Amino acid sequence: MGILKAVRSTFKAGSADADLRLLKAIAAGDVTAFERLHGQYFPKLMHFAKRVIDNEEAAEEIANDTLMVVWRTADRFEGRSKPSSWIFGIAYRLALKQARSNGRHKGTVALEEDMAQDEQDTADAIMNQKDIHAALQQLTPELRAVVELTYYNGYLYKEIADILGCPVGTVKTRMMTARQRLHAMLSDDLPTYSENAVA
Repeated sequence: MGILKAVRSTFKAGSADADLRLLKAIAAGDVTAFERLHGQYFPKLMHFAKRVIDNEEAAEEIANDTLMVVWRTADRFEGRSKPSSWIFGIAYRLALKQARSNGRHKGTVALEEDMAQDEQDTADAIMNQKDIHAALQQLTPELRAVVELTYYNGYLYKEIADILGCPVGTVKTRMMTARQRLHAMLSDDLPTYSENAVA
């Protein structure tokens, strides 16, 4: 099993139907629904933003700003994508805006041990976490976002394209570029991943 696949997160956003019900309630001004959505998404959005922009404080701000955008604009959700894709798309745009305003494209990407704890064959993955950590730091926020959404959030390329607001081909190109760069930066004995390995 590949290292990146071995550390894939098992958590997912809520079901699309449940999220849609929450968004409709939020659009109607239901504070309780917003609190529920906030509790469900805040940790995931913060985790995602932290990986993209390498700053925990800014990531927290992005997660909060994202959810405030959801609060203010839930009535504009048109259902062309999953609610989670729409929400992560907002977070992605805010994170990129933050990264660009900071003028940074490199940073710390924390790999959490609990992401790998359920895997049977993660000994090698854990041993190589520092290498992966360092390698992910070298990726641009755009490439890191694709890796994050694919391996840590389990989104398919089509869903990632919806989140990032770009064609599926661009997502595939970014993933291929990320894999090539990670492969080049990591040890030579790591396996090469096929394009269809995760999506």
